[in-house]
Amino acid sequence: MRGKRLKSRGVLRNPLIGIILLGLVACAGAPVEKQPTIFWPEPPDPPKITFVQNLTQPKDAGVKPSWFKRVIHFIFGEKEPPYLIRPSGVTVDEEGGVYIGDTGLQVVHYFNQKNHEYRQYFRLPEPYGRLKNPIGVAVDGAKRLYVTDADLNRVFVYDPEGESVRIIGREGEMERISGIAIDRSRERLYVVDTMGHRVLVYSLEGEKQGEIGKRGVGNGELNFPTYATVDHDGRLYISDSLNFRVQVFDAEGQFQSQIGSLGATLGQFSRPKGIAVDGANHLYVVDTLYDNVQIFNSSGELLLHFGRSGVEPGFFWLPSGIAIDREGKIYVADSYNQRVQVFQLLEGESVPSS
Repeated sequence: MRGKRLKSRGVLRNPLIGIILLGLVACAGAPVEKQPTIFWPEPPDPPKITFVQNLTQPKDAGVKPSWFKRVIHFIFGEKEPPYLIRPSGVTVDEEGGVYIGDTGLQVVHYFNQKNHEYRQYFRLPEPYGRLKNPIGVAVDGAKRLYVTDADLNRVFVYDPEGESVRIIGREGEMERISGIAIDRSRERLYVVDTMGHRVLVYSLEGEKQGEIGKRGVGNGELNFPTYATVDHDGRLYISDSLNFRVQVFDAEGQFQSQIGSLGATLGQFSRPKGIAVDGANHLYVVDTLYDNVQIFNSSGELLLHFGRSGVEPGFFWLPSGIAIDREGKIYVADSYNQRVQVFQLLEGESVPSS
């Protein structure tokens, strides 16, 4: 009696489910869609950058649900896997991890293609509960993740296991924060306060050490800054968005130079946001309104640009953050196309994480 009851409930006794299972087995062997081959600059110049892929959901990191889970999802209509809604800041670690602040889904996504991992950071202790508007992300040498939340006006620090371990900032200390950068050699944290027109400087333990900038248009003054990055010499680069430039400061916070100005030609900006520096001290600047990335040398001379407005691979729609890993991969948060696009430097040189 017991054996008969079990047989009657077996999934293979249901013809419809059997057909579904056969379909899933057939789909499992389907070829992976090939990505187009795109290079910059265009011929006859030798290629220096190529498009690699998009990151949009866990499968892009090689994460696959088990066979049984796929059956359950198909039959019972469980919710779709998480995907990027409004990516903003991007950072990388030395082990192939990519961290993406997503203001739409209110989480930080973690992709690791080498280990086929995906996870999220969003839980916070009370009274916060969870992230509300995560924009800037940065990782220190111990793989602690630092996240700026523009609504909560705090920096939240997570350990490698995803537990919230520290909160940086006090009530009234920040007006509306966005980008973030870490100087690992000096154990220094830079937090861009967009509405405060300044950059706040902290130790990695959360002790405030000073401020850089005030509102204005002169050297060292800021007008709605958004993102920041640090090179291997400790120079700080600030995307001074509504002054339409990037400003460069030394490790002591003293103004050094500016790159770019307002204009509609290459080498100029309309709305600079995400910035990153590679091992050759080349500066990569995302222009949100021009939908491109411009690359400058340390003297501020334009070397190359890539991207334009659109939805195809290599095209952007209001991009924001950018990061470069040790293998020369460039990650650009293509915000309104709901993806992070991945490009590869073809120079063959090693670059540090940004």
